[in-house]
Amino acid sequence: MLRASGPHCQRASCATPGAGDRCKRDWRTSMPYEVRPLLTSDLLEVTEIYNAACRARESTQGSRSWSIKEMNEFLLERRASFEAYTCVEKGSVVGWAAFTRLRGEDAEQTAEMSLFVQASFRRKGIGSALASTLLNRSNALNLHCIFAMAFKDMPHVVSFAERRCGFSIAGCLPEIFTHNGKHYDILVFERLIAPRSGDRVHRLR
Repeated sequence: MLRASGPHCQRASCATPGAGDRCKRDWRTSMPYEVRPLLTSDLLEVTEIYNAACRARESTQGSRSWSIKEMNEFLLERRASFEAYTCVEKGSVVGWAAFTRLRGEDAEQTAEMSLFVQASFRRKGIGSALASTLLNRSNALNLHCIFAMAFKDMPHVVSFAERRCGFSIAGCLPEIFTHNGKHYDILVFERLIAPRSGDRVHRLR
């Protein structure tokens, strides 16, 4: 699930952030945002951002709104994420991103990437900051494969996945998503993570 800024985010002045780092809102302003690990207290706003994306047919998970309990189970409990981050402005969550786990023992080095930004804060570099923070953690989390999904008819999201996140299109699921009587194609993106020089490759048994 990807829903972030469009091509304009490439013009944002934003250094590669880590947890707790700050990036500028836009090259035209100096108001900072903070990217930090997701807290339990963030779940209300995280859920609201996700549900707004569902209503706008932006989430490949479906169009049904989630409860805070469901989001808690998705990110923190039943399928606890590898890691999740929020982007905060003046104490309010304006975007979030997470690596979530797949079911099954043989997918321990595979994660799905989800990223959502509040509509009024898009095209300001927030999606890039969240993606950079999360993807920079791939090696530390011992991940080998990261995948994401996005609607084919949203070229700005496709461009963001390829140009800002380094994903390649691995396949297409034709007309798999139905919304208001219409059928939509979903693209599957993949990024393989190469171990950094000097890192020991862990073999799972």
